[in-house]
Amino acid sequence: MGAAGLCAPLLLLLLLLLLQLLGVPGRPQPPPESPPPLCDRVIERFILEAREAERGAAGCGPPCDLPEPLAVPDPGVNFNLWRSLDAGARGREVAGGQAALVAAVLRARELLREPRVRPSLDRAYGAARSLAGLLRGLPRAPPPAPVRVRTLPRLLGLSRFLRGKVRLYLADTCPR
Repeated sequence: MGAAGLCAPLLLLLLLLLLQLLGVPGRPQPPPESPPPLCDRVIERFILEAREAERGAAGCGPPCDLPEPLAVPDPGVNFNLWRSLDAGARGREVAGGQAALVAAVLRARELLREPRVRPSLDRAYGAARSLAGLLRGLPRAPPPAPVRVRTLPRLLGLSRFLRGKVRLYLADTCPR
C-alpha cells in the first residue's frame, strides 16, 4: 500500500478525534447533571446547621450536663418498619420527632446558662424551627418512643434524626 493509501485512514481518524473533541455527537453523551431538588438542598442545609451545633458542644464536659433528662426523638431508623408505614404514619413520626426536638432544645436553653454553649443551642433551635417550616402542614402527633438524654452533645445529635427519618420522609413526599 502506498503513501496515499495510509493517509486516508489517518485523516479519517484525525477527523473523528476532532469531531469528538468539538462535542459533535457521535455516540450518546451522558446528560448534564441537574441540580439537586429543592428539598435535598434544604435538608442538607439543616444537617449542616445541626452538625455545626454538635461540633460547638463537643468536648464541653460538665457545663453541658443537663440537670434533668430530656426526651428527644430516636434518631435510628428501622427500615423494615419504615417501609411498612403509610405516608400519614411516616409524616406523624417525623412531625412528632420534630416537635420533641424543639421542646428539648427550648428546655435545654432554660436549663443551661453557660455562655459558651449558647451559640450551639441557638443554632440547634434555629435548625429545628426551620425544619418546622419545611414540614408545615403535617399533622401534630405525639413523639414516638423518645430517647432520654442527659448531655448537650447527645441532645444535639439531631443531625442523625435529620439524616434518617426526615430525609427518608422528604424523599417520598417532595416533588422532584
